[in-house]
Amino acid sequence: MTTITKSVVINAPRDAVRPYYAHPVHTPQWSHRLYLWEPDEAWPSAGTNAKMGIKSAGVSMEGLATTLAYDDKTMAHHFRLQPSNMTPMEFWFTFDEGEGKTTVTMKVDYTIPGSYLGQALDKLYVERQNTRDIEQQLANLKALVEDNA
Repeated sequence: MTTITKSVVINAPRDAVRPYYAHPVHTPQWSHRLYLWEPDEAWPSAGTNAKMGIKSAGVSMEGLATTLAYDDKTMAHHFRLQPSNMTPMEFWFTFDEGEGKTTVTMKVDYTIPGSYLGQALDKLYVERQNTRDIEQQLANLKALVEDNA
């Protein structure tokens, strides 16, 4: 299993981040690798689903994302994406506030099935690309919030 954890500090309080993270209409604005995004109206509330398609390292994955936990006060969010062509992927977002700033941390756990390795994908290449994609998503969210704060 591969785990990637990255953080960014946004120069704004959590409540300034909330409209851009907790309201799914904005997700495609900062999550650049999404090509399919059809969330339930109540997303990211616990138990809600979203049809989700992401592309990374040349691989497209579509499936159903399900929120396993969401704390409305802290915006801590845990969801699982079950792609039709891969093993499940777990995502966690946390939003730690202090001194008028918010540290957003994204953690992703995934396993690349052995059938993909050695054929079209190199595990290290995929990990590096996924790391860059996560860093870009966080940078996009930071820019979106700070440009509109």
